[in-house]
Amino acid sequence: MTITIQVDIMIRSDKVTEFLDIMDDDKKTALQTKCISSFDIIRDDNEPNKFILLQTVTSKTDLLQHMKQSHYRWKEFMKTGAVLAYKHTYL
Repeated sequence: MTITIQVDIMIRSDKVTEFLDIMDDDKKTALQTKCISSFDIIRDDNEPNKFILLQTVTSKTDLLQHMKQSHYRWKEFMKTGAVLAYKHTYL
């Protein structure tokens, strides 16, 4: 069963560049692990510090494996206070 994860995120304006660097690296590494079959980073044109991440996994096992990988760094980024709002949805 394919699972799509949608993450709606609002980043502090002064941390957007750092966030994008982390997400770019995480995307590349996630796609190499084969746990994630697609990973899109969408930036809101009207609110440049608002993003949507869309990730597709083929199974819950793959999702759990992905979340254990060292590339899953954005949780550490969240601890810095740079994330103003966050919502995780499984579709």
